[in-house]
Formats: sequence, C-alpha cells, structure tokens
Amino acid sequence: MRTIIACLMFLVLAGTGRAAESSAAGGKKDSDPIAKVNNTPITVKMLKQAIEERIPATGHRSLSQNRLFEIRQEELNKLIVRELIYQEAIRLGIKVESNEVEAEFSRIAGRFPSEKQFKENLDRQGLTPSDVREGLGRYLMIRKVTEQEVRSKIVLTDDELKTYYDGHREQFVIPDAIRLRMILIKVEPGGSEPDWEEGRKKAQGLADRIRAGEDAASLAAEFSEDDETKVNGGDTGLLHQGRLPFTDMEEAAFSRKVGDVVDPVRLLQGYVVFKIEEKRPSKPLSYEEVDKELLRREMKTSAIEKRFAEWAAGLKTKAEIKIY
Repeated sequence: MRTIIACLMFLVLAGTGRAAESSAAGGKKDSDPIAKVNNTPITVKMLKQAIEERIPATGHRSLSQNRLFEIRQEELNKLIVRELIYQEAIRLGIKVESNEVEAEFSRIAGRFPSEKQFKENLDRQGLTPSDVREGLGRYLMIRKVTEQEVRSKIVLTDDELKTYYDGHREQFVIPDAIRLRMILIKVEPGGSEPDWEEGRKKAQGLADRIRAGEDAASLAAEFSEDDETKVNGGDTGLLHQGRLPFTDMEEAAFSRKVGDVVDPVRLLQGYVVFKIEEKRPSKPLSYEEVDKELLRREMKTSAIEKRFAEWAAGLKTKAEIKIY
C-alpha cells in the first residue's frame, strides 16, 4: 500500500505546494522552489518525492552519481510537463465533477483492507481526505485534457495498418521454435564444488540413460526438480527462440537437431539435460495472418507517445520555465 499513499502524497504536494521545512541537499528547504512553470513553483519536496518513487523501480540499492543526476533531470522534466498540462487544462476550461472525484476516491480507498487502515495510512503521511480529493481533482483534469488533446486525435485506418505492414515486413515473422523434454537437477547456488560435481554426474547419468533408449518422459517425471515441466514428463511445450526457461539453454538447444540428447548444461539453479523433441523454422506472416487488433494497439501506443511528446514540447515553447 506504500505506493498508493506515496502517489496520493505526490498529488497533494503537486496540487497545493505544501511541504515540510526539513533541510534538503544544497541547503534548500523542502518548500523552496527547484523550478517555476509560468511562476508556479515546483518544490524541492515534490522532486524528492518523485525521485524516491523512481529509484526502487531501477532495482538497484545504490546508483552512481551520474545515474542519480540523470534520474533527477528526468523526474524534474516530468514534473514540469505535468504542471504545464494542468495549466493547459485550466486554460481550455476542462472541468471535473465532484462525482468523478468521489468515484476515484472510492476506488483508491477500496484497495485497502478496511476504511480504518486507509485513514491510518493517510494520517501517517499527514494527509486528510480533503487533501486527497484535491489531488485527485488535479489528476483527473490532467487525464481529461491529455485524452482530449492527444489520445482522441489518434485514429488509425485499415489502410494505415496495411501500409505499416508493407513497410515493416521484417517485424512480422514467427521466430524459430523448439520443444524439449528436459530434466533439471538442482544444486544450491552456494554449494561446494563437490556438490556441483555430484549434481553434474547425476544429470549426466540421466542423459546417458536417455541415449541408451530409456523413455525421457518417464525419467523426467521421476527425477526432474523443475516443478513446472515435471508434471508433463519434462515437456516444455513449443518455445520460440528467446523464450526458453533458462537462458543458458538457448545456444545448446537451437544448435542441435531433433532427437539429440544434450549433456548437462550448468545453470544458476543446477544442471539441466534435455532431448530435442521438435523444431520449427521461422515463418513470415502474411497480412491475413497478422493480429490486426494487436497491431492497431501497438501502432496507436506509438502514435500517442509521439503526439504526446510533440504536444508537451509545444507547451514548453509557449511557457516561461525557470530552473534553479
């Protein structure tokens, strides 16, 4: 629930400019402006909040100073664009009704196990329901004007889909595919060399038994420690290139022919041996075989991103933006 509340906190800060008076980097207080957009401040606190939400998404506990600087610039730019869009919504007379705010408020509150826990989380952040409603009103205005000025402007015809297909046929190919019968023998990643050698010998013994004519499916059902495929006698199903369950298997699998049994391949999880059951070469898709709705969605997403970038750039050129 931390992310929900953090987002609410961000909306309130963005909407009201409220901020604590704690010290920030560079001697600035959280309430000091880090930038101004047509004389509306974006505070140190708002930028800190955005960065705190962004950094966990990188998957790194520590980042270089250069990367932190890049993230800071990216998040500051997002704050500036968001403020520009909000101001554009006001200029265009975009309205949000109270029932729309209440519906969004109820949706968010409903994601908590109870109303009590929702209120407790708000209290911990120093927020009131009124604060949240104010922030949601701002969010809904931004969403409405973006829909009006960007998303609603994108309409793709069938002819445009066909034209894109004709110009990008290399994208419409079913990649090579393979079906394996695999057996995984697990070894603890931190295990000793004797542990790993024992695992390798066990896996090698199973590969030798398959080559000698024993049924690979029966051996997989008995010995494999991969829960997902064990129940199917080690059958992976048809897998396209790049989608094998373990990356290290890729080269060993696609370089062999049907019927081959591959000796133990060391993985992080242990050793895997497998038999090639089936291979299918890549195949170009005709336009009739293309999933038109998927193509339409992907093209629309790309077109929306492009239009949004152009629209935001246009708002910037007309605005007075100061960065401190």
